Amino acid sequence: MKASLKWDGYLGFEAEGNSGRQIITDAAVEAGGRGLGPSPMELVLFGLGGCMGIDVVLILQKSRVELTTFTMELEGERASEHPRGFTKITIRLHLKGKGLRDAQIRRAIDLSMEKYCSVRSSLKAEVVTEYTFEEI
Repeated sequence: MKASLKWDGYLGFEAEGNSGRQIITDAAVEAGGRGLGPSPMELVLFGLGGCMGIDVVLILQKSRVELTTFTMELEGERASEHPRGFTKITIRLHLKGKGLRDAQIRRAIDLSMEKYCSVRSSLKAEVVTEYTFEEI
C-alpha cells in the first residue's frame, strides 16, 4: 500500500493512495493552517471508525442481520506533551436492524477490535518507521 502527499505551500497536503482518490489534509486555523480539510489526527479517527465499521457490517451480515442504520462517534483524548498521540479513544456505535441482538453486536465489535481491524492493530503496535530523503 502506498500514499503520496503534495504540500500546498501552507500547512496542508493533497494526499492520494492506491485507490487513486484524493483527500486534502490541513492544520486547524488556530494551529496556523487554513482548516481546508481534516487534520492528520482526525484522519486516524476516521480510519479507525471506517475499519471497524466495515468489519462490524460484514460480521453482522454473515449472521443474517439486516442492518438499517449504523452510525459511530469516536472521541480521542490526546497527551498534553508532544508528540500528543492518542491516549484513549472512545467509540460509540449506534445500530438498528432486523434480527439484531446485543450478543451479536458485542461479538462483531470484539472480533473487529481483537482480530480483524488493521487500523486498531496498528494503533496498538510499535510500528517500524523508516525514511529516506533527497533534495530536488
